[in-house]
Amino acid sequence: MSKQTAHGDLIALPVAEVMSQPVVSVTADVVLGDVLAAMVRMGLRHLAVVDHADRCIGVVGDRAVAAAWAADPSALARTAVGHVLDSRPSIVGTYANIGDVARAMYVDRVDAVAVIDRTGCPVGMVTGGDLVALMATQVNAVVGVEATVENGDGADKSADLDP
Repeated sequence: MSKQTAHGDLIALPVAEVMSQPVVSVTADVVLGDVLAAMVRMGLRHLAVVDHADRCIGVVGDRAVAAAWAADPSALARTAVGHVLDSRPSIVGTYANIGDVARAMYVDRVDAVAVIDRTGCPVGMVTGGDLVALMATQVNAVVGVEATVENGDGADKSADLDP
């Protein structure tokens, strides 16, 4: 398989094959301290934010929570997550492919995109880390890459990148 064919196959991959699910969401009126607690408890860096009809209105990341806290330490206790969302939600539909996700991340300057169904409800999440892992898998499949990892003792150790 040529590099160009593999790239085209990767870009055309349906988002459903890469997205994390189920998606964890909070309503827009939840305070940032509770959002942060949910992130820590779930081991996540991004949560979908929904309205009271469970429609996705955006994605909040740990960086937005940290920035709000840095600007105002009381923000964790009194600022609703809806107030720190970007005005344009970073979302794609379930019909999207990986190329659509990468474009949305680039255009919206974000590192996570919510995947929504036809009713606007979040059904998954794709992060920049998901895309990097996917690209690494492609590189390994196309060129048989072997990574060199430095051990704590300074010696190099080869590691196969097979998933």
